[in-house]
Amino acid sequence: MNDEYKIAAIIGITEAIKQYGVPSKFSPSIAIIIGAIISYAEKPNAQGILEGIVLGATITGGYAVVKRGGSSITSSLKKQPATDLEPDDYRGV
Repeated sequence: MNDEYKIAAIIGITEAIKQYGVPSKFSPSIAIIIGAIISYAEKPNAQGILEGIVLGATITGGYAVVKRGGSSITSSLKKQPATDLEPDDYRGV
C-alpha cells in the first residue's frame, strides 16, 4: 500500500471516530495508533509499527500547522490597523 493510501485511511478513520463522539483532543493519539495498526498489517515487524507511528504523527502535525496557519492568515486580515503607515512600520521599528 502506498503512503498516500495510508494517509487517506488514517485521516478518514480518525474523522469517523471523531464523528462517533470521541473528543478532538484524542485525535493525535488515535491517528498514531491507527497508523501503527495499518503499517503493522503491511509489515508485521517493529519497522512497520515505527513507520506507522511516524506517519500518524506527521499527519497530526501537518494538520495542526495548516489549521494554525489558516487561522493566523484570517485573523491578520481582520486586524488591519487603520493608519497611513507603510507595511514595515506596523512593527513599530
